[in-house]
Amino acid sequence: MKIEIKIEGENIGEIIREVSKIIESNREEMRKLIKFFTHETMEAIDDKKILDRGADLYVKLNRAINWKYRQEK
Repeated sequence: MKIEIKIEGENIGEIIREVSKIIESNREEMRKLIKFFTHETMEAIDDKKILDRGADLYVKLNRAINWKYRQEK
């Protein structure tokens, strides 16, 4: 598979019009691409949330263990 992108135009409006034509003629593929990126983004966000929760839990657990150890001394 080879993808070649060539942008020619004298102004940004002309370039945007041409890109819009490409998007309009490939709507289903664009939907699939957007869904893919959305799914991957949501997974990355969820991973960050899980890691943050795990880090918070680790800190709380570590503090509780240290507090209990100090109390027993």
